[in-house]
Amino acid sequence: MEIVHVSAECYPMAKAGGLGDVVGALPKYQNELGHVAKVVMPMYRTKFLYDNEWDLVHEGGQVLGNHWFKYSVIKEKNR
Repeated sequence: MEIVHVSAECYPMAKAGGLGDVVGALPKYQNELGHVAKVVMPMYRTKFLYDNEWDLVHEGGQVLGNHWFKYSVIKEKNR
């Protein structure tokens, strides 16, 4: 099963409370059970972002109302 977690925070990338701890730990255990678990979250300008290497997976854009919203999907290089 492929599981996608969508969250505002995830340890160690960004953490403000308990949600970050859960979203940081749960996918690891789901992967150990044979699932493919991933986390999707906003890209915050944190120390973790600048201290690690990233692969660009996808770039795109979307119209939201009267505005064009550009986005990038990155993943940690070692994962």
